[in-house]
Amino acid sequence: MPIKWVASLVVLFALLPNLPANASSLDDALKALDAGNSPKAVEVLLKLANEGNPLAQFRLGSLYYHGQSVTEDENMAIYWWKKSAASGNAEAMYQIAHAYLFGSSAAKNVADPDREAAIWYFQAASAGHAEAAYTLGLLFLAGKGVVEDRNEAMRWFRSAASKGHIEARKAMETADKSVSPVSRAKPRR
Repeated sequence: MPIKWVASLVVLFALLPNLPANASSLDDALKALDAGNSPKAVEVLLKLANEGNPLAQFRLGSLYYHGQSVTEDENMAIYWWKKSAASGNAEAMYQIAHAYLFGSSAAKNVADPDREAAIWYFQAASAGHAEAAYTLGLLFLAGKGVVEDRNEAMRWFRSAASKGHIEARKAMETADKSVSPVSRAKPRR
């Protein structure tokens, strides 16, 4: 057996015991949160988040955003959500966008919070997040953080509706009714 294979197997077997422990630690932290043992849960989540666990990073961000078991801090929430989002967590991307659009202190840290929110909603929607796609459609309808564009809004509403988002379906129907029959007709040449 080549030395590279042996070295790879040694590393793999060394890491295997840590994988279930991390999952178990995360489960224990979430159970501790549910049971009201916040200090222990936060300690475990912080350890796992610092080790790069995207779910722990997301949960820690949520705790900071809502001030549960830690001091409320939108900037710390966004810090942890961005780390989780870097691993592809669409819900983290959505929460970042939401914080920029509706938060109280996060918006003060960027030049254009509406545009920053739109960027993160786009990333979450592109990753398959239905609510982000719907909200992005609303932003395009209102021209908030993006150029007002009804067609682009409809595109994102369709994306959200295809994932079962009921409000997106309603928005599409409402937008369709607001277009007069004359404007639907193709111009004659």
